[in-house]
Amino acid sequence: MQEKKQDQRYYWLGYFLEVILLVALFALSHGNPPPDANEAHYLAKAKHYWNPAFCPTDFFLSSADAHLLFYWSFGWLTQLFELSTVAWIGRCISWAILATGLVSLGRKLAAESGAGLLLGCSFVVLTESCHLAGEWVVGGFEAKTVAYGLAVWGIVKGLDGKWGLVWWLTGAAAAFHVLAGGWIVFCLLVVRGYCLVKTKTKPATREWVGLLGGGVLSLLGLVPGLMLSSSDAAVAAEANRLYVHVRLAHHLVVTSFATVRVVSFLMLVAGTWICWRLTSKWRTSSQSLLFGLAIVSLGIALTGVLVTIGLGDDSPLQHRLLRFYFYRTSDVLVPLVASTLITVIVCNVSRETGSGVRLRGSFLLVLAGLYLGNSLSDRYWDPRPRGDILALPHSKKQDLSERRANTLRIHRHWQLACMWMKNNTPADAIAITPLRQQTFKWYAHRGEVVTRKDMPQDAASLLQWHERRESVYPLVDGRRGLGRVPNDYIAANCERYRADYLVLTQFSSVSRRRFEGDSRFVKKFPPAGKFSYYAVFEYVGGE
Repeated sequence: MQEKKQDQRYYWLGYFLEVILLVALFALSHGNPPPDANEAHYLAKAKHYWNPAFCPTDFFLSSADAHLLFYWSFGWLTQLFELSTVAWIGRCISWAILATGLVSLGRKLAAESGAGLLLGCSFVVLTESCHLAGEWVVGGFEAKTVAYGLAVWGIVKGLDGKWGLVWWLTGAAAAFHVLAGGWIVFCLLVVRGYCLVKTKTKPATREWVGLLGGGVLSLLGLVPGLMLSSSDAAVAAEANRLYVHVRLAHHLVVTSFATVRVVSFLMLVAGTWICWRLTSKWRTSSQSLLFGLAIVSLGIALTGVLVTIGLGDDSPLQHRLLRFYFYRTSDVLVPLVASTLITVIVCNVSRETGSGVRLRGSFLLVLAGLYLGNSLSDRYWDPRPRGDILALPHSKKQDLSERRANTLRIHRHWQLACMWMKNNTPADAIAITPLRQQTFKWYAHRGEVVTRKDMPQDAASLLQWHERRESVYPLVDGRRGLGRVPNDYIAANCERYRADYLVLTQFSSVSRRRFEGDSRFVKKFPPAGKFSYYAVFEYVGGE
């Protein structure tokens, strides 16, 4: 009995050590300062939900709310802490949920020390290197990061045969993010249904209760999503077209995907099949269930391809169907299954050859070392928040050290311009901001007329978003930007959208003299005699 307790103590000690190391891997590889790619989008919306006085006049924040459970669960934190602190709290929570699920999955499939860490590391590398449509799991804090963590735990409970818990957990995942969680629920339903038919068994009462309870729970994500549509068929159809082909084609339309992404994903699929064949002598029912999930997810992706090509880009039905993100589930489940198979192969080979922890440790060190080395190198040369890396200009100097210093200087000037807005303008001020940026509200706490990133989810507002975007940033000679339109045009938009302020880039001498002699625009930042890559102007009207 004493020996059994000691074994359990060692098991849990190893388990939590693997979890801590995996969370550390997430932090080292994705620990850029907030905001990450979608954090400014999600957390600003959550803050506005709890405090409408935050950017009260912002067009996007005032639109319909799609992720109510996320706002209810975490939005209240924005009333207690700064947005950056909330981002870190959320990252730690979502990373912990995901890490414990991955480690549990690894230990379920291969009862060897380090199996969970090996599976988790492989999963992160494969999701980032071999995705088809840009889906990611580890990164900034948003609704889907919680959903994916809960879904992994649902899969773990499925391997344990606790199907009642499966439906509760995946129902909660769908409640947080109806598509990210909902598609995994669908995959599990198909695989579970197949197993029940094959074995001619019936679900236990507990499973029926879990299925019903999870279904009701998922309504917290489904109902708000259904309310985003429009009763006007023409409005709904145009909103679908804009959503699919104007804003999110890089996630939704397979014919727009980069060739390298298609090739890398097909290589992952081929590699997963090879690993499946290699693990035949160690085959278990758990591996078969996981492989079934990957097959179903690939079927969903193939359906997306058929819908895209078969219906054509002019089809309203295609637009409506492609909004369901046919590729995001295979971007997650295929890497997950490949990671489990890699873990099974490495752990069983190490056991059979007597190499033990040496082979597992060496494989893990090489994989994690190469991955973290690349991630940390990228972060050193560009340590800005990823939300700014993706949207703000960077220096083009040849020398790496000079490029890094100048890029950080550009970023610092952007933050200073935003801080000037925060400290010197009324809370209901509205600004027209540079085309590509996506972090103005995060730093300035002031509203914007429109941004490329902040697309509303409800149909009516989506059409307004497109109209605003086309009006504020019209195509001029095939390109967009505030620097390409005349002063009178900008002034007209300030009047039209009641914009009090204008934030402009100043990367050339011409742009720095933009409004000289035009009394309608008064420069407020930077102070006279000071240089900045960004300037803030107050629109006072006149003329």
